[in-house]
Amino acid sequence: MSEEVRKLSLGEILAGQEMLEFALPYPAKSRIYRLASGHGRCIQGVNGISTHRGTLAYSFDFKLRVGTPVLAARGGVVAAVVTHFSGGGARAHLAPRANYIAIRHDDGSYGRYYHLRKDGSKLKVGDRVKRGQVIALSGNTGYTGGPHLHFDVVNVLPEETAILHYSLSSNDTNITKISAIAAAFCCELPHVPKIARLRLFPNDVPWKCVLSEKEKLAEPFFALADRDTSQSFAQRIAALAELGAAGVIVANSRNGPELFAMGGCEEPSAVPGVLISKESGNQLKKILLTGQPIYLQLSAHPAVKNMQPFAEQLKSSSYKDKPTFSFLYGPKLRYVTRTLPVAFSSKKNASSKSYVPVQPRLYPPVIQPPSCSCSRSNDQVLSQNSSNKNTTSLPTKRRHSFDAPVADVHEDLVGGGVPQHFPQDDDPNSETEDRSNSHSSSE
Repeated sequence: MSEEVRKLSLGEILAGQEMLEFALPYPAKSRIYRLASGHGRCIQGVNGISTHRGTLAYSFDFKLRVGTPVLAARGGVVAAVVTHFSGGGARAHLAPRANYIAIRHDDGSYGRYYHLRKDGSKLKVGDRVKRGQVIALSGNTGYTGGPHLHFDVVNVLPEETAILHYSLSSNDTNITKISAIAAAFCCELPHVPKIARLRLFPNDVPWKCVLSEKEKLAEPFFALADRDTSQSFAQRIAALAELGAAGVIVANSRNGPELFAMGGCEEPSAVPGVLISKESGNQLKKILLTGQPIYLQLSAHPAVKNMQPFAEQLKSSSYKDKPTFSFLYGPKLRYVTRTLPVAFSSKKNASSKSYVPVQPRLYPPVIQPPSCSCSRSNDQVLSQNSSNKNTTSLPTKRRHSFDAPVADVHEDLVGGGVPQHFPQDDDPNSETEDRSNSHSSSE
């Protein structure tokens, strides 16, 4: 993006962005238990130096023992559930292999709960849950440095971006659904299903030889191609668009049903591009190799039909003059998943203030003795730090209490004092998965 990006204090972020309030996504436990075990400790918060950057900036990692009940931070409908993974550790290939559950809220946002235990949730897509309801058990799957729960709230859920069906004739009413995720750089998906014949483009055959000149002019077609690490996703889709494809279906090269939003490009693609699993790709190829034609129907998921380009999203935000959401993708992109600012509060106590967790505090906040300096009011803390040019006081109409002075919070934002419980990320501009959509993933 052309605008100069500068570091912002948490106070500045909150002063310019309306906060969404949620309950903590785990049981509070006793004060003694939390102090002894570290239960609920924020091990990485807003703009954490390890993985909470760019589109993942507003995320929280809470230390929880494996098997701890995970609670719905807000009510809604289950939009995605993955529970089949078992491995975890600080290895890059594990990034997209975390068990998780995503809940769609009534306002259109999504709460995401990552690193769950294998088979740790019995919920299914479409189930409605209430705030505070047990939805899963915490674990240590995916890219982790130890058992914890990653929680964030996002504007777009990759699993609810594209709808893909196939049939054996253009007017066949017997259609089969295939799970598909739109690329983060995908151009606007059609609101009405686009129907076209599917053509296979193998990696071992020059693509220009796949279609004859007559076939190119005959009818629109979708191209099916396998993922190839020698070529970026954007390059692959662009090359097939130049050959006349009306859309590109990329089959993953890794075994398993896990999918992610293809990333690594600043400009929208010329034609729609979606990712399907290796197994779905093999299913389609098996049919095509028999000579049986396949017709695809591709459209936008209802959740993203009104999704505007990123630049327009910023215009509608109260913080439009200081883009704090994503620095890795261009302003014309529609389907980039970005985290939203959130605060936590307890509805059981109407007088309790909402707060934004900071590292390395315990949450719910541990009440300090009156003589402790930490017991100073938020107003005193903000007053003390008002001379700091990097700190902006929160608006009077909506104050949030912090469990640490604003100066400490700002230090956390610029990377001070964050433990290296994750290895440093790879190049965020690498031509791989969109990091926000597979939870800090990289090749």
